[in-house]
Amino acid sequence: MKNFLIVLFLASLSSSVFGQSLTEKNIHGKWKVVKLIVKSTKPELAPLFKGFENATFTFNPNGNFELTTTSQSELFGMITEMTNGTKWKLEKAKQCLLIGNETNHYSIMGIFVKETNGKILFNLDETGIIMEMKKME
Repeated sequence: MKNFLIVLFLASLSSSVFGQSLTEKNIHGKWKVVKLIVKSTKPELAPLFKGFENATFTFNPNGNFELTTTSQSELFGMITEMTNGTKWKLEKAKQCLLIGNETNHYSIMGIFVKETNGKILFNLDETGIIMEMKKME
């Protein structure tokens, strides 16, 4: 019974280590969207989701943020324009990445980061979009 409890405890730790120890260093680099987990069924938002399906999020060590996509969506282009020249910072207590700058109080985009079943998920605060991510660098 004791061994079973130890194994159960270790398994619970391994599934949430990233979530408990999320640091700036964990985030540095390029993150590619593997797939959208949750998206809206509204047809008018399809170009937006296509943009996110083909997106790369870059979190530079100097705090600069970049969002790119291979999609030609005009709607997604507005999002990349809004994030152009922005910074990112980690709000550790909420496990959330905030995108923006000091002037707008990092309010352009909020990304909750979570590890579930060994997969890293980015949940876009305002839209409810949840993406499975893969770190490229």
